[in-house]
Amino acid sequence: QCGSPYKLLFGPKSFTVISSAPQAKHVLTTENKRYDKGVLAEILEPIMGQGLIPATPEVWSKRRREIVPAFHKGWLEFLTGQFSYCNRPLIESLEKSARAGEKVEMEEKFCSVALDIIGKSIFNYEFGSVTSESPIVKSVYNTLVHAEHMSMTPFPYWDIPGANAVVPRLRKFNSDLSLLNAELDNLIELAKSSS
Repeated sequence: QCGSPYKLLFGPKSFTVISSAPQAKHVLTTENKRYDKGVLAEILEPIMGQGLIPATPEVWSKRRREIVPAFHKGWLEFLTGQFSYCNRPLIESLEKSARAGEKVEMEEKFCSVALDIIGKSIFNYEFGSVTSESPIVKSVYNTLVHAEHMSMTPFPYWDIPGANAVVPRLRKFNSDLSLLNAELDNLIELAKSSS
């Protein structure tokens, strides 16, 4: 109602939401040293390590030159085509479900198509997870649910020594993460051997 920026409160965490180009420029360029990635970096660090989103400013400055080509207009246009290609099975699946009057779990569908897009765009690998059930999709979904849980939990109990071995939710998270890391390692090896 009041426009951007505004503050959202979720449990003990708060987020500032912006939606205009000048505000984005202010946060990301002009005054970027005054802002941090906050809870997003905190919850993604166990999942992505020092990846693109949770990277510290020092890590980001070292990697920036290598990442810039990924934002080239020609590459982004190519990726748009990949996104469209990966969405076709999703659209067909949704149309079929609509004709049959079936309910659809959209969160699972979005997770599946995101995995297909990442697989095709980055590794030239087709998971086909929109059309067939995949343990990878389940692990991705569980990992995202756990990340959401971490963002809403007032005390980071997962940092307590031994908690990962005792708490069932953390054991499941670590199991899912191990499965995802193994699949990622396989895809990297496949991509390296095909180039």
